[in-house]
Amino acid sequence: MNYTAELRLALAIAAGLGLCAPARAQDDAGADGEATQLETITVTGTKPELKGVLSPGEVSVVYPDDVKGEHKALPDLLDQIPGVWARRVAGTGQYTTASIRGSSPSQVNIYIDGVPYNTASESATDLSTIPMSNVERVEVYRGTTPARFSGAPLGGAINIVTKRPDAAKTSVSAGARSFGGRQASGSVSAPLLGGSVLFGVDAEESKGDFKYRNYTVRDLRAITFPDGAKPDDPGLPVNRRRLNNAYEKANGVLKWQNDNLFAKWSYNEMERFMPTRVSPYNWSWEDAEGDPGIGSQRRRQRIAEHNGAVGWRETYGDLSLGLTGTFMDQSKRYRNLDAFANQGVGTLWSDYRTRRYGIAGDAGYEFGKEGPLGHRFEVHAEYLRETLYADANDRISSSGYETDLFTRFPRERGTIQAQDTITIRPLGDLQITPVGRLEKLQGPILGSRLSPLGGAEGDYGWKPTHGLSAKKQLLDGWEAFANTGTYNRYPSFYEIYGDGVYISPNIDSAGRVRQLKREHGRNFDAGLGWTGALAGDWKGGFRLTYFQRKTQDAITFFETPVGSKYINSGTTFTRGLEFEGNIAFGDRADLHLAGTVQEGRYVKGTYYTFGAIDAAERVDGKLKVLQIPDFSANARLNLHFLDGALTTFAEVRHVGNVYYAQFSDGQTYDEPLTTIDVGAHYKFQNGLKTSAGVIDMFDRGPKQRMSDYQKLIYDYCTPSASNDCMDPNTWPQYRKNMRPNVSYPQQGRTLYLSAGMTF
Repeated sequence: MNYTAELRLALAIAAGLGLCAPARAQDDAGADGEATQLETITVTGTKPELKGVLSPGEVSVVYPDDVKGEHKALPDLLDQIPGVWARRVAGTGQYTTASIRGSSPSQVNIYIDGVPYNTASESATDLSTIPMSNVERVEVYRGTTPARFSGAPLGGAINIVTKRPDAAKTSVSAGARSFGGRQASGSVSAPLLGGSVLFGVDAEESKGDFKYRNYTVRDLRAITFPDGAKPDDPGLPVNRRRLNNAYEKANGVLKWQNDNLFAKWSYNEMERFMPTRVSPYNWSWEDAEGDPGIGSQRRRQRIAEHNGAVGWRETYGDLSLGLTGTFMDQSKRYRNLDAFANQGVGTLWSDYRTRRYGIAGDAGYEFGKEGPLGHRFEVHAEYLRETLYADANDRISSSGYETDLFTRFPRERGTIQAQDTITIRPLGDLQITPVGRLEKLQGPILGSRLSPLGGAEGDYGWKPTHGLSAKKQLLDGWEAFANTGTYNRYPSFYEIYGDGVYISPNIDSAGRVRQLKREHGRNFDAGLGWTGALAGDWKGGFRLTYFQRKTQDAITFFETPVGSKYINSGTTFTRGLEFEGNIAFGDRADLHLAGTVQEGRYVKGTYYTFGAIDAAERVDGKLKVLQIPDFSANARLNLHFLDGALTTFAEVRHVGNVYYAQFSDGQTYDEPLTTIDVGAHYKFQNGLKTSAGVIDMFDRGPKQRMSDYQKLIYDYCTPSASNDCMDPNTWPQYRKNMRPNVSYPQQGRTLYLSAGMTF
């Protein structure tokens, strides 16, 4: 479907909605004052009072305090939202990214209190580094991204809203869990200088040394060739204990705010070892006793980050104005403690330092309150100046040439965005919201420092994107909606030059960077929702949404046995269906459901290549988009007893097939994984709350495997065989379809206990 057709469809839906019965009244509960909040939403989460204040499209909201004490990190909260998949790239607690509606993680914008958190250096935001102890809510935008958030993300946006300082209050908590996991946090709020101040700190650590089986070693040991011979066996163990999976992190935040001004500073620090992937090929030394340093090398990374923001906001009748200044200083140091020789750029060590300064202003004006057309007009402008200082081993090769890599990577980005939420009252308060954006990027974008197309002073002009939303409240709690828009994203430093750990620079044998194009595309979604009373004390709501996305020049993580890098892989088309619902039985029980079915494929005729071969030809033109689940679901049931003092819960998470690699004879996928958590919370009258439970009760994480892996081929010619062992063309071969471990096994059954108190 082309964009013109999508636009016509959205307008047709809007016109059709306008002929329906009059809308029910809007609920315009107040905002928290930290951002311009003039739009409307439908929230099926636990606190519908946010309805009417966040977005012209659809948005889901989750609250960390609802699951406080359960040792949940940001990825665990995102698992509860349809269309969102938190990919734990390197295992539990390690590098984690978010995909929205089948997007790549780099197509998802992350904001903290509306301030961009993505940097020009990273291909995606590492969610494992973001603390949750002082977060009030997490907002996920999957259709239209409001104009108050800079940029036009292809996938969607996640906004993390920190807690607002209030009256004098102190909160402390601590907990422990299996595999050496411990958490502690504390915060204090108090009146200060005509406003309130919040100071919070938290710390967490984990050894992560869980047990698992290496299925490749086990299955190879069971092989017997047709002539009775067996593969050479180095005597490696099947039972392993995960090595180098430990991490420590600490965070602090200081925030002051009154009715018009705010100032915030935060510091995050994380030091972690980075586990080696479990090899699906042949005998593997990873995590084996007596490892000579070949498989499980001790790779360590230290991340330290300062963030600061100051802002002002004032309202003059129907006009609101705001101004914010921001600062970021981020350091990432990587060292391989066991590597003994240069093995490529950044494989031994790398040092990355990012500094960013920004200023943003916004204005909102509401008019036409009594006329047939009501308007809420908003404009947002932002300027960011960011510089990455990078160095790594082997930047100058042993042969003497300097690789075509920047050591100073400056970028300047300016955005101007406007939207007008138009309420058409003669059509029963039909709401139409056009959004327009302009974005300009200066700096190395396409790659090479030697190329005239990608030099440090490159100016690529203003790029426009736009969107259109339509929403109509119907009778009896029903709502219909549709969104469409165009989107744009430039490659990051990591996508061009690698991160020195998991990603290699996209360079040729002469050290020259292969240029990357910007990716761009368009989205469309439409759906129905309902909220209301069912019967008696039963009430609930649901939302069903169809979505699709087309992305051109998609920037894709490309893995091979000898390295991983990013390439422009072609044109992709993704479509799917989301469901989200809630049912509550008074104050005694509540059930939350979320599910997503989706499929992403490459458009036939695009130029995805493997070497010099069109990959579409290799797999009969059925090339799937990698690293997105075809089905995911989450269900959580809470039961409340003793007037709410005791809450018990059970939560089920399911992730279906996640396609991992593509071969000439088929495609490999991580097999489905279903985990079940159970637990309980108890609140004492003095403010003490205790929590206990089990994560992954049936220990499924370490047992997850890959299916339909490329058939391993073994030559089993021996001197006693009847064929000529000197002639490879006559060697008999043995083929076995392997089901090895996933690359990074997940931590399994985890017991935890926590206690917290507010006074």
